[in-house]
Amino acid sequence: MGPSSVHDHLRGHLREARAALRVAAAVSTTLLLAAVGTESATPETPVAAARSLVVLVHGFGAGPDCWDAMIPALGGPGVAVVTHRYTWTSGVESLGAQLADEVTDLARRSGARSVTLVGHSLGGVIVSASLAGGRLDGVVTRVVTVAAPLRGTRWAHLFPVGAVRDLRAGSPAVPAGIPWLAVASRADVVVDVHSAAPEGAETVVVDGLGHCGLLKDPDVIARIASGAVSARRERGVRAHRSSEPRVRCGTRPPALVGA
Repeated sequence: MGPSSVHDHLRGHLREARAALRVAAAVSTTLLLAAVGTESATPETPVAAARSLVVLVHGFGAGPDCWDAMIPALGGPGVAVVTHRYTWTSGVESLGAQLADEVTDLARRSGARSVTLVGHSLGGVIVSASLAGGRLDGVVTRVVTVAAPLRGTRWAHLFPVGAVRDLRAGSPAVPAGIPWLAVASRADVVVDVHSAAPEGAETVVVDGLGHCGLLKDPDVIARIASGAVSARRERGVRAHRSSEPRVRCGTRPPALVGA
């Protein structure tokens, strides 16, 4: 191996190390936010009286408080917002089945006409797993995933435990008949755009927002909230879908640049 080849090899390892450090920092930030977060907001409509349900599923190392900025935008008269808590030491398949059971019970208790599932990061993968085998057919009317490694992530080997171990590369199809919105960021060093956009989903891509910052950004929150409202008003109407992300270049990050 010549001097130039050795140099290129070392540079490649250095880039990998820097990327790994950025991922570790992002995960540490998530854990810190979970530790110091405030108490989750209380839904303004109780489940028993809800005409619509929104179920929020947090990511790895986080908790229900990660949704504090989004809950007020998603709730409203007749809408119950529920935060689902899970233990990530279990596998994704098991966690998906648990979520499906909870959503089924919530829908039965409320008689809600629409149910929207929103999952961030690992939570989005669990949302996808909850739909396996048609378990929530006729119950869930819309799905939103935010920075979810639905096609897997190469960083899973950094923490190969429980559900994280299941984040292998894949390409899940979006269940037919369920409108699915996938949100991703080009600035996310944990989950890249390709992994966060499953085939068949409507995709929104943003600039300038990190893995956790997506949950706090007003533009992203407004886009997710508008989709939830649309699902409530148009139950059973399938949204336009494309197998390719529809991305337009923007000029003012971190505003939405895809729709």
